[in-house]
Amino acid sequence: MRLLALLLCLLVLAPVAPASAQPGPYEAIDAFVRDRMKATDTPGLAYAVVGPDGPIHQRTWGSDGNGEPVTPQTPFLWGSVAKPVAATAVMTLVQAGRLRLTDRVVDYLPDFRFGGAAHARRVTIRHLLGQTAGLPETATFKVADCLESGCPTPAERVGALNGGEPLGPPGTEYAYTSANYLLLTAVVEAVTGRPYAEYLRRAVLEPAGMKGAIADIGSAEKRNLPPGHQLLWGVPSAIADGYDEHGAGYGYLGGDLNDLAAFASFQLRSGKTADGKAILTPESVRLMREEGTLSSGEGSGYGLGWSINALDAPLDRAVWHTGATFGYASFLILLPEKNIALVLEQNLYGFLHNDAVMHAGLGAARLLAGGTPSETPSASTYYLTVWGITALALGLVLAAGRSALLLRRRPAASSSRRRTAAWTLIGALPLLIAVPAMSRTSPGQMMNWVPDAFAALCVAVAAGLATIALRVTLALRTTRSRRAGR
Repeated sequence: MRLLALLLCLLVLAPVAPASAQPGPYEAIDAFVRDRMKATDTPGLAYAVVGPDGPIHQRTWGSDGNGEPVTPQTPFLWGSVAKPVAATAVMTLVQAGRLRLTDRVVDYLPDFRFGGAAHARRVTIRHLLGQTAGLPETATFKVADCLESGCPTPAERVGALNGGEPLGPPGTEYAYTSANYLLLTAVVEAVTGRPYAEYLRRAVLEPAGMKGAIADIGSAEKRNLPPGHQLLWGVPSAIADGYDEHGAGYGYLGGDLNDLAAFASFQLRSGKTADGKAILTPESVRLMREEGTLSSGEGSGYGLGWSINALDAPLDRAVWHTGATFGYASFLILLPEKNIALVLEQNLYGFLHNDAVMHAGLGAARLLAGGTPSETPSASTYYLTVWGITALALGLVLAAGRSALLLRRRPAASSSRRRTAAWTLIGALPLLIAVPAMSRTSPGQMMNWVPDAFAALCVAVAAGLATIALRVTLALRTTRSRRAGR
């Protein structure tokens, strides 16, 4: 009996494994996100699984652009996740009767003449919200990303779009461009008579519980927004510290993990505040999450500010948006059928490795929905482009140096016509890359989005032109020398 009593006593007093030792429901997502963070060399990341009442699970790793540890209070920029927020603001004006989806843009922005007066008169607010105004993707580079002080207001940028060629009549072609949402920003300011950020904060950000959100230069400075990271020849560098003071409607909106999670919760509550006050009507929510239909009858894959029906199962019913600015990337996805959402912020972004960076959010969302991540995207486009142009630049620098040495020889070195033609073609290679690129964007935009590739291209162009000039000069000297010898 004493032995039995002793055994019972030992069983009672034996330590019980803590609950944290058991695998949590989000352990696989944590592991996947950490793996993606490592694979892309992302310095800092924050993500959360969100329910209608707020974050259910959240994690932060790494450091910000100032070297400080990332926490739930670390501010990030969200890029185009600003668009569903902007669409929400527009819908509050529609609900108040101050704006209609069928209103013409020119009624609020008389300077809007994109595609000519006839085309511009047919563009409506709905066309802008649904990305079907006929504006091409490259229109973004004409009006977005003004990072200097004293930038033009949204209304003052409208004229930069005039003279462009539309993709088709309004409502016939879908093309994603931030120019549509720059125009919506200007419309909101025309209707309200107030700065966009001021109206946005009162109508959407504060009701949604996003009190720390960044929507203008003042709030960016108040939150001490750190610089984001871009790859410079494969090395993450905290060089992206520009901010478009009038860009909150299309990309320069931000905040910390709690702010982004608050917007996701607000959307899961169908546009209601935490205490149940409706900011969006059920009809507005339905319209925003309804895929647009082009005049051809095909779906556009976009609602009013949201990406719709553009992912494979189990995310085929998801409502989502990705976003990126120089040095920052974000992801927000709603799973209405599960009444759950996922938000993710990263402080690294580069145009040439977009898919690799965004895979962290998309793969995590697939796991949350009960699926498995899709095949891992490769960042080879980035490395092949950057190192290919860099190798070309170095080769042409050496070629220019060698050509200069040949010119200094006495007597003049000879140069055949074939050799001169060959070096002329090689020297022109960078121009064959630069000219088409410059026709679609500006040098400033290229420096912002792909700084290492652009710097290498500039060196390649300069070295190529120098090589051509030196080789032609060498050929002329050879010709004169031969004639003199006769």
